Order: sequence, then C-alpha cells, then structure tokens
Amino acid sequence: MLKIRVESIKELILAGGREFKIEKEDLSVDYAFSSLPDSSAVLVQVTIRNVSDTPLRVGKVDLIEIQDVSEPVYYNNWQSWFPFKAYWEQPLVEPLVQFADSQGISLLAATPIPEILREGFRPSDYFIATDELLVGFVSNEFSHQYFLWNDESSSIKGVADLFGTRLLPGESIELETMAIYGSNTLWEMLEEYADLINKKNSVEFREFEGIGWCSWYHYFTEITFEELSKNVRLLAEIRKREKIDYRLVQLDDGYQEDIGDWLQTNSKFPELKEIASEIKREGFMAGLWIAPFSASETSRLFNEHRNWFVRNDDESPKVAYRNWGKRIFALDSTNPEALTYLKNLIKSIRDSGFDYLKIDFLFAGAIPGRRFDESVSPVEAYRTGMRMIRDAAGEDCFILGCGAPLLPSVGFVDGMRIGSDTAPHWNGEPMDIGVPSARFCLRNAYTRSFMHRRLWLNDPDTIILRDCDLTEDEKRIFALSVGLLDGMMLNSDDMARVDKNGIELLREAISLRGGEPRVFLDGMNGVFAACTRKASQSNVISFVNLTDTPRHSIKLKEMYRDWSGVVPSVDEVELPCRSIWIQKSRSTK
Repeated sequence: MLKIRVESIKELILAGGREFKIEKEDLSVDYAFSSLPDSSAVLVQVTIRNVSDTPLRVGKVDLIEIQDVSEPVYYNNWQSWFPFKAYWEQPLVEPLVQFADSQGISLLAATPIPEILREGFRPSDYFIATDELLVGFVSNEFSHQYFLWNDESSSIKGVADLFGTRLLPGESIELETMAIYGSNTLWEMLEEYADLINKKNSVEFREFEGIGWCSWYHYFTEITFEELSKNVRLLAEIRKREKIDYRLVQLDDGYQEDIGDWLQTNSKFPELKEIASEIKREGFMAGLWIAPFSASETSRLFNEHRNWFVRNDDESPKVAYRNWGKRIFALDSTNPEALTYLKNLIKSIRDSGFDYLKIDFLFAGAIPGRRFDESVSPVEAYRTGMRMIRDAAGEDCFILGCGAPLLPSVGFVDGMRIGSDTAPHWNGEPMDIGVPSARFCLRNAYTRSFMHRRLWLNDPDTIILRDCDLTEDEKRIFALSVGLLDGMMLNSDDMARVDKNGIELLREAISLRGGEPRVFLDGMNGVFAACTRKASQSNVISFVNLTDTPRHSIKLKEMYRDWSGVVPSVDEVELPCRSIWIQKSRSTK
C-alpha cells in the first residue's frame, strides 16, 4: 500500500472522498481526494487560500510526500530533448551545471527553475514513476509542477511552483489536478495516465499521412534552394518508381535571414512563396521550420522591437539561450504588439503556401522573467503564445512541436518531438542532456512511446538512409524502431546518395507501421521489449539493444504474446550490442 504524507499528517490512507485542510502561516491549503471511475487512479485537488490581511506572493508549494519508494525511479524532464529514463540512484546534478557553465549554455533549456539545479536537486517534471507507482499532473495551465526523489529517505515530494503569483486577502487559487496510481504494471499506469491527460485536455490532433523528407540532418544550415529543388525532383521520381508514399517536404533551418527574421530569406533562397510553390509543384505538402519565440541579438525583429522581449529585473532583455554563435532572446507573448506580430507571422507563412509548421526551441516562450503583463506566469505566457500560433495556423495546418515544454503543449500541437535531435552518428557527447545522438534520441522514442496518439503523434526524429558515420546495423535499428513504434516517419538525406539498400530499409520500416505499440519498461535504459498489435501488415515482438554490451538469454515472456498475438518460434533471444530482433506474424486487425 502506498504511504502518503501531507505536512502534519504523518501517514495518509489513499482513498477517494477524503477532504482536509492544512494551515501554513498566512495560507490555507485544502486537499480533496476523489476516485476516478473505471480507473485505479486517485485524484488530488489542492486549493490555496490567502487567510491573511495583506496580499501575498506564492512561490513553491510542497504538496505531498510519498514514502518507501523503491528503485528504479523513472524521471521525466521539462521539454522534448531531455531524457525520460530510469535511475537506480540519485541523478547527479553537478556535472550538468558545470558543463553548462563551462560551455556558456543556459540552464533555462533544462528547466524554468534553474536555481533548483544550482541547489543540487534534479527535478522530474510533470510526473514521476516507479514499477509500482505513478504520480503526475493531468494538465499544466499556470504553475510548474515537479517531483523530487530522495534516495536516502526513499521518498518522493510533489511540488508546484507558482512563480510568485499574487493572492489578495481571501483570494484562492485551485492548482492543477494530480493523479496517483498504485497498481497495475508501469506501462499500464503510463498509458492510463496519458489517457487521462487526453480526456482532461480534450486532445485532438491532425493525422500525418505518408512519409516526409526534412533537409536538416544532411544539409544543416548549408541547404540551398538548388539542393532543395533537386531533392523535390528526386523524391517525386522515387515516389513514382518505388511506390513509396512521400507526401511532405520540410525545409529546415538555413533559409532565413536571421533567427527571428522568418519572412526574410537569405541570399541562397527566393521568397517564401516561391519556395512553397517549388515544393508543391510535384504534389508535396510544403513544410517550414521556425523558432517563433526566439530572436537573435542581430535580428531585425529584436533590434527594432526590444520591448517585445522577456526582461531581467533591471529591464535589460533576458538571454533565453545561446545558439548559432549568438545570444537568443525570448518573445513576450503577453505584450499585445508581440502577440499581434506572432499572429501575422504565422498567417504570412500560411499565405505563402506552407501547410506544415515545425516550431522549434519553444521552451524560450516559457522562461521566467519580467513580462508586459506581470500577473501572468511563464506557463500562462507560453500557452497564450501557443494558442495564438494554433489559431493563426488554422485547422488544416499540421503543427510539429520541438524543444517544447511537454505538458503545457498538449492540445496545441499535432505532433511532438519526444527526444533529442538524432544525428548521423550514434553516441552523444559528452553526456545525456539532450545533445544530438541517434542513441539518446531512440531511447526516448521507446520510453515516451505511451504518449503517442494520446497526447499527440510522437515524432521520434528522422530516419537516415545514406552512408554516414552510422553503421548499417545502427541505421536499421533506428528505421525499424520508428516503424514499429508507429510514430511520424521522415528521412533526412541528400536523396542522390540513397542507394537501393536505403530504399529497401525504408520499405521494411513502412511495413511495420499502423500498429498499436506497447513498450515493456523494466529499468533498463538501453534494452527494450516492444510489441505491436492490430498493425497494417504485421504484428511484432521485438527486442532492441542500444548499448555496447551483448545481452544473453532474453526470455520471450507470455505477456509479449498476449499483447501482439505473435507466437514466438524461440524461448530465448541472444541480442548483440546495437542490434534489433524482430519476429512478425500477419496482422488480422
């Protein structure tokens, strides 16, 4: 049985129907527990009231403590790029902080509360889990919610940070609902939790049809209009000759005059309308990359409208992060003029002919700092900007989020990157903190698989088919994993360098799509069992080893067959390092 502690109540029996109040100096904190029909979850609703005679600023509020927690503990992170993985001991913070400081990297990319990292604590954002427990918030509208694990006391503490929200005397605020699960398997709790988020937020998303192509992982910022046009032509030829359903061509970073000046192209490209027209000429959907909340120190946008950006306490513009060799500032979406600019930006891109938007570095819109409307929290400001993007883009535009705060983005995007950038190489250096890496990217595709078709369509990032620093086995692991996990499927290559073997690998990955995947997490961050059912062609039992250590005598458990309907031909599997094992059977839907 779960042991829950709330302030002076040393041990609380978890059950629906309980209500009580905790007095905290000038605050009254009301707790209401309720059961969820047809669910193992207990919901916790917390209301904070100012019982003093003066206005108060509310910051961090400790909500609950769960005791006798067993390892491994599964940590989530704030935004797309960072890990969701298991820890068997307290995650170290000091190396992350030291690395960020040595490289001049802002900790705001890792958390909206960077002071907690400097204090030596690593938060698990939005939810946290063990093999017997999951506790998480079901929406994120104004506070930042996180959990802290103490491996010495074997406890987990749930916290909400309200960023100094002002409460007048007698005024109250109802925090976002928390759900606690204490039964079923970990993967069932994760799926049920994501289903609850879906229901709470009335999630709808547009389908991603066919296969896409992206310029980034071959050309990076060196893409030119000539190379884009060449690939459009080659993709059209491959679509016809190989019967591969290419539908999207997405131009990534490298076309714009500067970060923030999205409507002005550089000397390598014509205007946006001509770019979209070139893509659509061959019948493809035209996609474009932007970072809508970001502007560099050299951009026209920043230099002409400095008052549109989030500020420090001394009124100077606040640096959100550094990239492209420049300081990057964050658009303040509570400023009416900045919000109008954002609306006009999206409408102009849509009017140019783009029907697919990849919106990146979204965390910039949620950094703490001074804003035009100081009554608004960073989370509320972010959601205001995201709502404007969604509304301005229209219902027929597909929006892919990236570098995004996860829970507050639910309902605003159709697809979501759920890991770091991939790369034409396997390992990320120097550490697992969202750096580009095929291995780290793929790890998150497995661990966050439960979010797919519940919160959005998962984007595991692009397949790479050409010869590069990835071995044939590494390319195969990535491609087939993308297929069987049923996420969005794009590749990123100079198509002139993709040979017959690359096309056949893509065809094999496509054959695995359309199923309902389940990943059986067991504390191994580099070895996963994943099965699919109700697939378009073949149901699958699979094992993947992302590590550099062979795995021996992996058991084919009955639950894999129960989920997939695949009857294994062997009892055990030998799994070499960096490999994938798959057994298929024809799907009967």
